[in-house]
Amino acid sequence: MDSLEGIAREIEALDRYASTLRRQIDSAQRELARVTRRKQQLLAELSRMKKMRGAMAV
Repeated sequence: MDSLEGIAREIEALDRYASTLRRQIDSAQRELARVTRRKQQLLAELSRMKKMRGAMAV
């Protein structure tokens, strides 16, 4: 019975660890989406500024 209890405890610990990893992955995916949106905003702003500068030079 001793080794069965040890295996059961290890399985429970691995389940908790997997749950923690899933939460971390979810959080990282949300942060990646936020950063990607911000990057797109900045790229659009940069493009507009370059167009304005080009129009002023003409």
